[in-house]
Order: sequence, then C-alpha cells, then structure tokens
Amino acid sequence: MLLDADGLALLRAIGQMPGAFPDIRDEASRIARALVIRQLKAKSFPLSGVRQVYDILGHATFTLVVDGLTEIEARALVARFDPRHPDGKTAPVHWLRRQIVALAGGAAPCSQGVPARAPRAPSRPKAPVLRALGSSAFGARWDGRDHDPPAGKGKRKAKG
Repeated sequence: MLLDADGLALLRAIGQMPGAFPDIRDEASRIARALVIRQLKAKSFPLSGVRQVYDILGHATFTLVVDGLTEIEARALVARFDPRHPDGKTAPVHWLRRQIVALAGGAAPCSQGVPARAPRAPSRPKAPVLRALGSSAFGARWDGRDHDPPAGKGKRKAKG
C-alpha cells in the first residue's frame, strides 16, 4: 500500500524554512497562489469563506493574489458574491478586483436592484443541411455528350 505525505504539512515546512528550499521558492509561490485562487473559484465556497481567507492572508497578500486574477475570473467572482451590483457586468477589471477585496474585507454586497444578467448574443441562424440526394450531383442527367476536354491536348512530352 502506497503511503502519501501530508501536502499541507509540506507546504507549511517550505513556508517556515524557505532558506532550505532556495531552488523551488518561485514555484512554491506560484503553486500556493494557484491553490488560493482555486479555493476562491470553488462553486460551493461562500462569501464568509472568502472573508476567512482574507483574514488569514492579510490585506496585502490577499490583494496581490486577487490582482493576478484574469478578467473572466474576477467577473465571475463578483457575479457570484455581489450579483445585484449594477456595475458587475460592465465594469473594468481593476474595479472588479477592488470589489472582490472590498467584499472580502467586510463590505456588504449590493442589496438593491435585480441580479445583473449579461446580454445574450443573438443566436446565429443555422446553415441548412445539404443532403446528398438533394444535391445537384444526384440530380444530373447525361445528355449523351462528353463535356470533358480531350486528354492529349495541352501537354507536351518532356524530352529526357
């Protein structure tokens, strides 16, 4: 039976003694940031959990993590934690990131208005399906004449 080490204990040890792991410091930072973002993006993670992560990491570190979110990720988090905010769907990315930090810091979500919905793009009309039996090739009739050009004309034999 394969035994596995406790990953959190390993991360804690790397964090407590970074001098012992100089070659993996950058990778450990990238992995830790990715884990925090994955936790924030989890569908079942409530706003109270985000506030707890904010309290654990502190304002500066949490802001740095949120600053690395893509626009799509930030827009999805604001839509989930503050769905009634009128600017949630149209605001620029820097506003979205600030709103996530503010919500995590204790700001109340907007309680007025209707949850904002993104305008749906009109659906494109579907191209008609071309069936083989209805194509012009199946409807062609032979008129008794050969319409192909003669095979020998136009080509010269190469001397070799």
